[in-house]
Amino acid sequence: MEVAKEGDNQSCKAPNWKAPPPEKRDRKMEAVKSYRIPIDAPKDLIEAYFLVKKRALNFIFSYVKISKKAHLKLKSEDRKRLRNDLLKDWKFSKHYVDSAIDSVIGLVKGWIMLYNRGKAKSKPEVTRKTVYAKSSLVSFRGGALKVSVEPHKRYLEVDLNKYPWIPKDFDG
Repeated sequence: MEVAKEGDNQSCKAPNWKAPPPEKRDRKMEAVKSYRIPIDAPKDLIEAYFLVKKRALNFIFSYVKISKKAHLKLKSEDRKRLRNDLLKDWKFSKHYVDSAIDSVIGLVKGWIMLYNRGKAKSKPEVTRKTVYAKSSLVSFRGGALKVSVEPHKRYLEVDLNKYPWIPKDFDG
């Protein structure tokens, strides 16, 4: 860091600091709000998604190579093979398998960062039963949120008009 000498009128400057470009300085901030709503979650999807994530974790973690540092050596062909294997006997939308694989890859990459810093205590685990739905599975019309569970057969529908704490100008 450069520091001004006594008598100079310069201020301190960080060595590689650059002002953000004008298009980034003038951006408007957007607030994102979340609301809690009771739903009848498809328990069969949640269980199946949880098991798929566990299988994906075992497969993907087998591609972590550790010499001095850990590296993920998963090629696109390996990812495709995993996807095809997980899709066998899968009755739900294929997007959920893609989402599970992406989620597990993120989990493993986070573990690798911790491991390389010496802070990973144990292998990564899938512990929470959460389902991530891609935006292509979700639609919003007339105040109702519709999430595809099984393609062209089964949907999770939530009428947001029933909940007074959600603003009426909510645009989805």
